[in-house]
Amino acid sequence: MSLAKCGYANKILRIDLTDNSVQTETLDPEIMRLLLGGKGLGTWLLYNEMAPNTDPLCPDNLMIIVVGPLTGTSAPTSGRFGIVTKSPATGTILDAYCGGFFGQTMKYAGYDAIVIRGTAKTPISVVIENDKIRFEDASGLWGKNNKETNAVLHVQLGDEYKSIIIGTAGERCSPISGVFAEERTAGRGGVGAVMGSKKLKSLSIRGSGKVSVANPDGFREAVHIAYRMLRMNTSIRRLLEDGTANILELVNAAGALPTKNFQFGQFAESDQIEGRNWRTQYWKRNIACFGCPITCSKVARSQNKEIVVDGPDFETIFAFGSNCGISDKEAILYANYLCDLHGIDTISTGNIIGFVMELYEKSFITSDDLDGIKAEWGNGDAMVQLVEKIATGDGVGTLLQQGVKKISEKFPGSEKFAMHVKGLEMPGYLPRAAKGIALSYAISERGACHLKGSPLVEILGGADPLAYQGKAELFKTNQSDVSVINALVLCYFVKFGITLKEILQMINPCTGFDYKNPKELELVGERITTLARMFNVREGFSVADDILPERELKEALASGPARGETVDLELLRSEYYQLMGWDEKGVPLEKTLKRLGLTDILK
Repeated sequence: MSLAKCGYANKILRIDLTDNSVQTETLDPEIMRLLLGGKGLGTWLLYNEMAPNTDPLCPDNLMIIVVGPLTGTSAPTSGRFGIVTKSPATGTILDAYCGGFFGQTMKYAGYDAIVIRGTAKTPISVVIENDKIRFEDASGLWGKNNKETNAVLHVQLGDEYKSIIIGTAGERCSPISGVFAEERTAGRGGVGAVMGSKKLKSLSIRGSGKVSVANPDGFREAVHIAYRMLRMNTSIRRLLEDGTANILELVNAAGALPTKNFQFGQFAESDQIEGRNWRTQYWKRNIACFGCPITCSKVARSQNKEIVVDGPDFETIFAFGSNCGISDKEAILYANYLCDLHGIDTISTGNIIGFVMELYEKSFITSDDLDGIKAEWGNGDAMVQLVEKIATGDGVGTLLQQGVKKISEKFPGSEKFAMHVKGLEMPGYLPRAAKGIALSYAISERGACHLKGSPLVEILGGADPLAYQGKAELFKTNQSDVSVINALVLCYFVKFGITLKEILQMINPCTGFDYKNPKELELVGERITTLARMFNVREGFSVADDILPERELKEALASGPARGETVDLELLRSEYYQLMGWDEKGVPLEKTLKRLGLTDILK
């Protein structure tokens, strides 16, 4: 079976930056039916082609850029791309995703995956036009921030090329640095550091091809149904109106809004940073990625400075807002701008500053240790100054840019309130107030993550957030659904409007595969999740790493709807392992690997 006219470009491009060599190969149809593409394909390649215990910042780590079979088609949110690699922040497998217009352009150029290995001797840019690949000296770009880099590439290449770049933080190999595609970012886990370690400043691509599907009429009808369901959904409409910030009020009401480094679940000044305030005071227009009917992103303009920002989104508002005790929207906006300018993750950066503020409060550090900055709760100026230090790596920023885990190792006793899992800082939902989310943070293969199956229904309505019963199964199902979405490289937000049933109706006419029902597709998601787990097991991760910070396990909440709550993680974790067919150490059983068809495709 040829995949060339079945939603796939049917080609993997391999680039070795050590000698600028290039190779291509076609896809294996059997592998693609098992794993679909995107996260599935990237995880399989990383597992099979990279030696165990590879240093994430060495030439042998692979940076795998992936798209899916629906990328570049008329399916909703079909312009995204993903990056699969080994994380310099955690040592785990890492998959990070990004919107914009790079994904479908990569597909039009004729590639389902671009596998980059090796390290250039000097800074380099890769330019791809269909089957032509050239390597250009990037010494003139090295040291430039994201705004400057994009401006130069725009002049040199024009509008038809779409680029991914790193900022100065990625050049320094900061483990909180991301890969940027204009206003969008693959932000978590240090993908920017991997790209920087390879001396790769930018990769630009232009394509003149198209994506063909197996059954155009059937696919057209399935896409029509998906769009209609998305348009009808109230959650999707709220994203259009107030972006992801629309949920801040609900999260705060549930007592799950992390406040002052996750000490509390409610922020007294939350009304100042809710979506409607950003809408009336800062947001000037909506923007959408390629093929997106959701239009969640907002463009904000500062009232005090000449800056424009794509955002801030909920995660950024929580990180620089409630988590630091700050309601100053100008400070939050400027912090967002600095992160985008220099190329760092807003979630990790806000967590670092919240942690530093608690270190300061508890006298672990003084202003002298922070280059004179008084890191007091609610101090917007101090927060912005710390962001600048972290973003530029200047002074105390040399330490702070390493992340919460590394910082805590310098201050014995602070590990109890260092809010990370496996080295990845925690997103904007308090685990003690939502038990399914607690499990997802502990289990997710890339570390604390709200996009790998966290059942946000706990907070948004539909499930008791404090109940334990059924949460392991709810997370498992959600995790499988999200793995399918990431294999297709669609946006997470389609989950709010369509189910695996509607996704199945698009996949079969697109690919020509014959998935019989959504349960079979759910099995694909479970297969990908288990494959990612096998990578982490090979790297030495086990039940001991599926853990939460001590604060979440032992420190009862003092107020709010979840008052008195901690997390009984062992109860949740053991039930989840059983549901997945893993042993008590979190290792997938041999019979599970056989059931999922993984035994024959793993080296």
